[in-house]
Amino acid sequence: MQINLNNRKTEMKAIGISSSGRKAAYSKIIVKDILEESGVEYEMIHLARLNIKGCLGCLKCAGNNTCVQKDDFQNVIDKINKAEVLVFGGGNYYGMLNAIGHAFWERTFALRHREVFPFAGKLGIAVGLDRDKDKKEATGFIEKMMLSNKMAVIATFTESGHQQCYDCGYGHDCAVGNVYAHMGLVTAQLAETNRPEEYGYEAQQKAKAIGKMLGSILDARKI
Repeated sequence: MQINLNNRKTEMKAIGISSSGRKAAYSKIIVKDILEESGVEYEMIHLARLNIKGCLGCLKCAGNNTCVQKDDFQNVIDKINKAEVLVFGGGNYYGMLNAIGHAFWERTFALRHREVFPFAGKLGIAVGLDRDKDKKEATGFIEKMMLSNKMAVIATFTESGHQQCYDCGYGHDCAVGNVYAHMGLVTAQLAETNRPEEYGYEAQQKAKAIGKMLGSILDARKI
C-alpha cells in the first residue's frame, strides 16, 4: 500500500523537552527542528521554567505510581502520557546530563513500580549536547532513561552545543577554558575568528533526517 509522505500532518501528538536554562538553547532548537520536520503536532516544554525537584527516595509512589511531591513534575508526565512521541534534549555538565534534566528523569522512578511503565512503547529520540562525541555522556543518559522506561528509542542525536567560553568575555585570556584548550592564550579577535562551528549545516540536515523518519513512522501507523 502506497504511503502519501506529502501529507505529513498527523493527529498523533508529540512532546518536545529541553532541559537547558539558556533562552536560545541548542537543545531546544534541535528538538524543535526534529519535530517541525516530522509534521506531527507537538508541544514544547522548557524544564528550566518549571519547578521540578529531584527524587527523595521516599517510596510513597510505590502504591499508585504517582510522586507525592507538589511541583510541576506530574503535569509534564500527564502530557507525555497523552502523547505518542517524546523528544528530549539536554546538555552535558561535568560529564553528565545537566541537573535540571537529571532531576526530571530520576523522578520517573515513580512510574515503574509493579511493572506499570506508562511510557512503554512510546517513541523516543534522545538529543544530547556532548563535546566528547565518543563518550556521548548526556546523550547516553537520556537514551538509558528512555529505555529504562520501556520506550522505543528510534534515534539519538549528538552535537557539541554552545561554546560558552567564547562568549563570557574572558575566554581568550583564561587558561582553564575551552578557548585555551583549542588554541592557547590568544587575543579576543583571534578567538572569535577561530570559533568552532555550532550546529552547522550538516548537523541541521541530520536533525531534519531524524524528523523525516519520525514523520514516516507515524504516517505508516495511521494506515
